[in-house]
Amino acid sequence: MAWHEGELAFVEVRTLTAGIPWHPEASISMRKQKGLRRAIELFLAENPSYENLTARIDVVAVRTTQPVEVLVWVDAFR
Repeated sequence: MAWHEGELAFVEVRTLTAGIPWHPEASISMRKQKGLRRAIELFLAENPSYENLTARIDVVAVRTTQPVEVLVWVDAFR
């Protein structure tokens, strides 16, 4: 979790080996997205001081190439 540009960002980190195609968003299924949203709902319900903030899901993908590649996908599923 992070605070970025006035929003509460929940960050999903993906590690991809060099042999996997470079499409990190494709590695996050609808089931996983639903699970992330549910986890955020539970967090906000248990932490009412955050409930009025805008929340989003960001994805950080790290590809284990030489050199390492990093992709940041802000607000990935809105």
